[in-house]
Amino acid sequence: VVAGVVGDSMPRYCFFGDTVNFASRMESTSEKMKIQCSELTYNILRNSPSSMFKMEQRRSACGRLGIEVKGKGWLQSWWIK
Repeated sequence: VVAGVVGDSMPRYCFFGDTVNFASRMESTSEKMKIQCSELTYNILRNSPSSMFKMEQRRSACGRLGIEVKGKGWLQSWWIK
């Protein structure tokens, strides 16, 4: 992640990088009132000694497991319930 001030007339602090782009894609492909997580987050939560999360693997509209993420391809994701 890289950050810096952008703009002359109305400067603002912005973040750039793969992590920021991935977070944006996860937000834009999610659904209203649902929490979506990546495969890495799913594994961390699942393997946590005190895990109390219920998770459901996400399916695309055509029924395939996972979602298409621009710039990343087909990725597995889960809903946290």
